Amino acid sequence: MWPFNKQQPQAIPVLPATRHHKTSRKYNNNNNTSVKRDLDNIRNLPSQLLGQYGNGVNNVSINAVLRQSLTSVRDACRSLVIQNPYARRYVQLSSQQTVGADGITVRPQPLSHDGTVNQVLADQIDKLFYQWAENASEFSHDGSMSIDIFQQVVERTRATDGECFIRIHKNNNKVQLELIDAARIPSTKNELLNKGSYISNGIEFNEFDQVQAYHVAKVHPLDYTISTNDVTRIPAEEIIHYFIPEFPKQQRGIPDLIASIKTLNDFNAYHEAAIIQKRLASSAMAFITSTDNNQDELLNDSTDEDRESIEYFQAGSIYELQSGQNIQTVNPQAGTDKITEFSDSVLTTISTGLGIPKSMLTGDTQNASFSAAKMADRINRDGMKTKSNLMISKVLKPIFKLWLSNIMINNLKNLSFKDFDELSNCSFILPKTISLDPNKDAQYEQTLLDMGVKSKSMIMRDLGYEPQRVFDELQQEHERTINKDMEINNVQGKELNEKNENEETNEGDQSIN
Repeated sequence: MWPFNKQQPQAIPVLPATRHHKTSRKYNNNNNTSVKRDLDNIRNLPSQLLGQYGNGVNNVSINAVLRQSLTSVRDACRSLVIQNPYARRYVQLSSQQTVGADGITVRPQPLSHDGTVNQVLADQIDKLFYQWAENASEFSHDGSMSIDIFQQVVERTRATDGECFIRIHKNNNKVQLELIDAARIPSTKNELLNKGSYISNGIEFNEFDQVQAYHVAKVHPLDYTISTNDVTRIPAEEIIHYFIPEFPKQQRGIPDLIASIKTLNDFNAYHEAAIIQKRLASSAMAFITSTDNNQDELLNDSTDEDRESIEYFQAGSIYELQSGQNIQTVNPQAGTDKITEFSDSVLTTISTGLGIPKSMLTGDTQNASFSAAKMADRINRDGMKTKSNLMISKVLKPIFKLWLSNIMINNLKNLSFKDFDELSNCSFILPKTISLDPNKDAQYEQTLLDMGVKSKSMIMRDLGYEPQRVFDELQQEHERTINKDMEINNVQGKELNEKNENEETNEGDQSIN
């Protein structure tokens, strides 16, 4: 074969390896997923509240709705109280204005057989009661709360969970109180018992729908899990169930935040998005673009060249760009126009659902007039007084009677249980409210006193004072004033007598001319 006819082997060009760019997990954006999850949770709230009963509760017992949705609603409200500022503000207001910083004051007023107050016995019972109530180790079962802190925690728990359970312990001739977490009484425990009795929402009833016992689940001491299958039956005499009933034969309490859960979640998400937009709007970004389309370097070079990467430029610095490069800046614009008007509208909806004035919820009195602020204060005061009366009738009165019966057995043995109704008579002094216009309020109270439609004692109670103690102090001050005047008169009379005696002595000593 001819050598020039032999085909020469040709070199196969080696193309540069294609670089596959993988997106780093560091820059993966999961905002879409989280936003979708938040929206799904918010949209599913109606079905969570109503469960399988469709669009309404017209033909369904409220206890059936509570059985299915109470746990999820309670968890949602607890989360809001911890994280949402407006929910937390409402719970704080409810506690401050219902029981106050020092709690509702209990003043024993035992009645004699003639219907008058036995003040000596009242002072004795009052002293013994507050020796017990202000001593945390004697008052609470775990030794952590006195009566003032106890009232605040009870009201905060009721506002958050819709209810509060108080257990009464009687050990070693003592009465002690313990707060039970509402989650420990499972609303899913429902059972039919003998003789017409039944368990509904964790509470045992007899055939006449009267409460017989509460079934309380145990809590693991290490992981704090609640075992709903392991419950303890506690008689109803040992439990105080504090809640505001809103429906006939309602068995469990409804959280105060239930009507505003969706709005609070939406408003919180809106504010977070607005803050992110403001952060973006305050940032300036720049991109370096290149117009060099020469691909020869990419085909011929098999090695990657490290390009200079500039993340930010220092102020006043000057850099020289490569050929074909230029800088393009991006200035994001915020999309939060009319945020004040929108927030005001949403806060109105939230405050309406919570039943308090908007100015009280936000604490902002910047644009509030005096008359509007005073009207809002009146409305809010009446609403909180309703809760205070409920606290008195459902919590404080039963506790005082239980303590008094125990003290009559162990200490005051001379008192008879035949007169227990008269002996257990007491008055309750609500927390003192701050007046917006003290002078006008005092004139108004004086007008009612002059008209004879209100007594001095009633005015003192409204001001947060105890009438009997005020009268005693006034009497003591009056007696001190009289004694002081008498002392002054005696001193002046003594000085006058001494002066007269000195004058007579001087006249006798004069010489006769």
